[in-house]
Amino acid sequence: MERGPPLTDIERGRILGLHEAGFGLRKISRKGERLVGVDQRVIYVPPTQCKKPGPATSLSDRELRLLVRTASKGQLSAKHLKLELKLSTSVRTIQRVLAGVDWLVYTKMDNTLPLSAEDKRAREGWAWEMLMNKDPVRSWDCIIFSDEKKWNLDGTDGYQTYWRDLRRPPRQTKRRQAGGGSVMVWVGISAAGKTKLAVLQTLRKPLFREC
Repeated sequence: MERGPPLTDIERGRILGLHEAGFGLRKISRKGERLVGVDQRVIYVPPTQCKKPGPATSLSDRELRLLVRTASKGQLSAKHLKLELKLSTSVRTIQRVLAGVDWLVYTKMDNTLPLSAEDKRAREGWAWEMLMNKDPVRSWDCIIFSDEKKWNLDGTDGYQTYWRDLRRPPRQTKRRQAGGGSVMVWVGISAAGKTKLAVLQTLRKPLFREC
């Protein structure tokens, strides 16, 4: 079906006038020789913005601004934000609201010191050197990669997450040399496989020094 000519202002006024006079859509359509859908769009103007799916948030504009501003500091989780700001909405709703902010991201806090440009160049140089290595003495079969991990029983162990403001530098976990108790493990991998997980009781043990 070919599309008809656009409505003029006179036609729009006639349609609205007949509707106010009590005429139905079919009668208005017959009088104006237009489709029912055309008259319906004139009478019932659609909203300029579509409503977002799902229930409306229970947060006011003021609460929303306060929530985003407080969360951007990166010190409170969604659960603690609800308690700190005395919000009546659920924790899940707070998480959805913060996830919709372009410059907020829920991420893991850095547990290592930032590498300098010199450190990065040294690591990349070592990787290229090993990639092109032809010396059997320095082959991957002769290399063991090892690492240790300490879990603090009275505080953060490096797996802390937070709401990060992308406009600010990333935060790092706090370090301390002594605490109220911890568990340290050690493990190694090589081309031949992996070692057993070793639980180290203290750094002064002969086993740790020999490793």
